[in-house]
Amino acid sequence: MQEDNNKQKEEEDKEDKIVEIIEEEKVEEIFEEGKSIDDVIQEDIQKSKQQNYLAIIILLLGALLGSLFVDVAQFVSKKGYSPKALKETNIFTLDDKTWVAYKEPIVKLDVLTVSDEDLKNCPTCKPSKEVMDLFKKVMPTLVVNEIDKDSEAGKKMIAEYNIKSVPALVFSKDLEKTDFYNGEAKALFDKINDKGYTLNLSALGLPIGEYIETPTIDDNNATIGNKDAKVKIFLFSDHQCPFCAKFFDEIVTTSKSFGDKVVLVYKDLPLEFHSQSMNAAIAGECAKDQGKFWEMSQRLYNTQKQWGNLKDDKAKGFFKQQAKRLGLDMEKFDGCLENGEHKDSIEKSKKEAEAFGITGTPSVFINDQFVPGVIPADKLKEMIQAEIDKAEGVDKNTEETKKTEETK
Repeated sequence: MQEDNNKQKEEEDKEDKIVEIIEEEKVEEIFEEGKSIDDVIQEDIQKSKQQNYLAIIILLLGALLGSLFVDVAQFVSKKGYSPKALKETNIFTLDDKTWVAYKEPIVKLDVLTVSDEDLKNCPTCKPSKEVMDLFKKVMPTLVVNEIDKDSEAGKKMIAEYNIKSVPALVFSKDLEKTDFYNGEAKALFDKINDKGYTLNLSALGLPIGEYIETPTIDDNNATIGNKDAKVKIFLFSDHQCPFCAKFFDEIVTTSKSFGDKVVLVYKDLPLEFHSQSMNAAIAGECAKDQGKFWEMSQRLYNTQKQWGNLKDDKAKGFFKQQAKRLGLDMEKFDGCLENGEHKDSIEKSKKEAEAFGITGTPSVFINDQFVPGVIPADKLKEMIQAEIDKAEGVDKNTEETKKTEETK
């Protein structure tokens, strides 16, 4: 029964197909060729499949030709370049500019600076054009973005990267993929939070414009004067540094001459290339425990040549001799020195110096005024007095006018 139904369905389909062929006026042509109805139907099905395949081929070919046309059209018209065209050239001209291909990644550089108005009072708060041109030459893929320190983006940048001064140059992490960084430039950069790198301006010899923050007085810092004074002098120093030895007596004497108007704060910065500087710094801190920091430091600075080239044991022996002459409790001093009890606080002081870009000694902050190296005595007094006048609201021009009138 089912078989009969299927045959009937096939016959009906054939009849429908015949009607289609007759309506399309193809009957004469079919029978002239002596083909059966079944042959005609199978040929028609096959033609439909071929037409579908052809349509797909035309579509794909059109897409391919279209892509090639875009490449060729863009290249010829110079209105743009497709990725394929760019792969085939390393240099091309577009709108009177020559474009060169580089294998290095795009490196983003955020420059923290001040507004154009504030630059009048702080010209070094922005890197010079010569410096920026130099960076662009060694890193052609550099993209520079200037950020005002007082803007929201600037404040966020300061907080995120713990920036202490302007200008500040923050490079994206892609810096590490450049030939410049992997050549001789690694020492110029400090890595920050796995997000990028800051340029160490001091290491490159570039000037600091102004400081956003200044060092702070820690409980373990040795001080002379009034800790609450409005004028604070921070001395970053190394007991084995010969320049520090020449400067130490001068800055101590000068600071004392201003009485309670200033405070002198000592910050240990033992340099790596001075073999006994860390041991000397520990000796000074151990003496501080017994109230004799400044006296011990003076002895260490004055005798550098005697202990500077000694081995650890002999250098420590020399430091113990100085402690004994100062009348210190030798059991406490010996234990402190041998156990390196103040090494952590000294390392903290070194990190603070690093945060401010300080790489050499002596280095001095007088409030927010920073001076690297030895300061001549007259200049030191002048700078301290200027900060005192500023803190007390004294107008220097008014004072000069008053003195002139009194002289007359």
